[in-house]
Amino acid sequence: MMMELAPSNIRLMASLKNSFMIFLYRHRDSNPGYLDENQASWTGLDDSGTLDTIDQIMSLFNIMDSQKTIIFLHGWGMSSKIFRPFYHYFKNDFIVYFLDLPGFGDTPIERPMVLNDYAEFVYKFIQDNNIVDPIIVGHSFGGAVATKLAIIHPEILSKLILVDASAIRQPHHIIKLAKKLADLLKPLMPFGLRKWILKLLNLDKTDYAQIESDELRTTFKKVIHEDLSQYLPSIKSPTLVIWGENDTATPLSEGRLIANLIPNAKLSVIKHTGHFLFLEKPLEFVNEIKKFIVSPTA
Repeated sequence: MMMELAPSNIRLMASLKNSFMIFLYRHRDSNPGYLDENQASWTGLDDSGTLDTIDQIMSLFNIMDSQKTIIFLHGWGMSSKIFRPFYHYFKNDFIVYFLDLPGFGDTPIERPMVLNDYAEFVYKFIQDNNIVDPIIVGHSFGGAVATKLAIIHPEILSKLILVDASAIRQPHHIIKLAKKLADLLKPLMPFGLRKWILKLLNLDKTDYAQIESDELRTTFKKVIHEDLSQYLPSIKSPTLVIWGENDTATPLSEGRLIANLIPNAKLSVIKHTGHFLFLEKPLEFVNEIKKFIVSPTA
C-alpha cells in the first residue's frame, strides 16, 4: 500500500503548533530580541522571508489542521499504482492514501475473503492510522468494498465516492462461461494450456480466468455473488456516483440504480468513457470529486 503524509507527521505538526503557542505565551512580555512584538514577526531567522511571520507560520498549521483525508480503493486485478498519478491533482488539498487491498499489489491474501473482510481491512487501516472522517473513493470492486464499509461502519467516513462500482451484482454470461470453463479445465491440463484455450475462445481477459491464487479464486467466487442493493438505502454518508457512459463491465443502468437507492446520492455520468473513466478523462474525474467534496449540500 502507498500513503502520503502519515498521521504521525500530522500529530508532530499538532505538537509543534502547541509548543509554538506556548512559546509565544511565555515570551509575550520579554521580547528576547528575535521576536518583534510590534510587528509580530520573526526577525533575522530567514533572509529569504520564507515563513518569517507568525501569521505565515500559523497559516501553515491551520492548513494542516483543516486538510481532509482521501483514501483510494482500486478495482479487482489492479493495485494502488492505478491511482498514484492522481496524487499530483490532490496533494495540495488532501492527505492522500492509496491502499493495496488483500490479494493485490503489495498486500498478500492469507485466506479466502468476503466483502465484509475487505471492508474490515479498510476500517482497521483507518483506525490504526488515527484517520478522522476520511473520504473514500472506490473503483469497481473497490467501490463494492467502499459501499460495504459505509453500510457496516457509517460513522467512520465523511463522504463516499463510487466509481463504476460493482455494488450490484448481475454477472454477465461471459463471466459465468469463463468461470465454468476454467474450473472444468483446471484438473485436466496444465496452467499454460488452459490459458491458451481460454485465449483462443477470447475468454482469457475475464477477471476469474486470470486468477492464479487459490485463495483469490475462492474469494472471487464469494464476492461475485454479494449483491448490496438491498442495503444501499441504509447508507447515510453523502455519496457521489461517477459512471462511464459506455461502461460494459458495470453498465450505466447499474450506476443509475445505485444512485437511486442511496438516499440523496448524486450521479455524474462522464461522456464517451468506459469502465476506467478516470484514465480516459482524468481532469473531469478530478473536477467531479473536488466539486462534490466542497459542495455544502454534499
